[in-house]
Amino acid sequence: MSKKLMLSGGCLRSNGFELGEGKYYGKASLVLLDLESGEFSQILTKTEGGDNYPDEHPNLQFTAGCIDGDKLWLPTDTEVHCYSLPDLKLLSVFSHPCFHNIHSAHVLNGDLVVTSTGLDNVVVMDIESGEIKSILNTQGKNPWHRFDKAVDYRLVHSTRPHDSHPNFVFKIGDDLWATRCTQEDAVNLSNPDDVIDISLGGDVSVHDGIWYDNKLIFTRVDGNLVFCDPIEKKVIETYDPFGGALNRPMGWCRGLHVEGDIFYVGYSKLRKTNLKSKIKFLSKGNFKYSSGNNSLVVALNIRTRKVEKVYSSPDGLIDAIYGILPFNYD
Repeated sequence: MSKKLMLSGGCLRSNGFELGEGKYYGKASLVLLDLESGEFSQILTKTEGGDNYPDEHPNLQFTAGCIDGDKLWLPTDTEVHCYSLPDLKLLSVFSHPCFHNIHSAHVLNGDLVVTSTGLDNVVVMDIESGEIKSILNTQGKNPWHRFDKAVDYRLVHSTRPHDSHPNFVFKIGDDLWATRCTQEDAVNLSNPDDVIDISLGGDVSVHDGIWYDNKLIFTRVDGNLVFCDPIEKKVIETYDPFGGALNRPMGWCRGLHVEGDIFYVGYSKLRKTNLKSKIKFLSKGNFKYSSGNNSLVVALNIRTRKVEKVYSSPDGLIDAIYGILPFNYD
């Protein structure tokens, strides 16, 4: 079992909401969480943009990455960085004009697979060269049906509203699947009619897509975990770790790492948003929309169905959590 976890995310600008969409986060942050002491420590940051970002107020955050051997693949909104582990030496950076608001990067079948969320596409690349092998629209459409191939979207702050908002990629058999926030489902990128209705017709955004005990586990932003049968493509169970408790965490639930029977679940600090429909769940129970608590990691024993520990981050270290990964080094 891991003694430490890496949390990838970002820190809010104090005036991010006033600046507007695509300008909320001013510092990308990779944080180490010691599971024994509960201590959070910053191990990597990015506070400046560059050629692959808008000139002013770039949205700086590390999103959901992955580990492949002794390498960490860690995306920002417009780039995918490769670092050696455990020293976090930067080995390479891949970026393309079709990258916008990247939410995740995955190594699957020897390819690097990236969710270009702002363009509703999944980009498959050669892992060595970064060359694009294919671009897959997450509605089965032409990837350029509503965007201009000649535009460098890395320099654009926002492309909202998104038609599908893909945020995570996984495999069922030989097929690539993407989790979509707009439809609150997961879709087979080889057959857009083949879907898993994660929210069961509700209006709650969904993320992740992690394998556990031959099941797929998704997070809902209201804190529920959704267990799905990957063969039947159906929801088996929707489980709320905190039930009806009034002292439950307040946050945007996203980011999941599973070790044995322990689920480590991320909760981002709430921020102001114009998308009020996405935070309707806050009106339930004792919820009232406010800044709430800092970002959290919840350790849930799924076998006993008990929350074993809640780790609360200190101020200013990491507000949004996108991904949770093990750090198996001293």
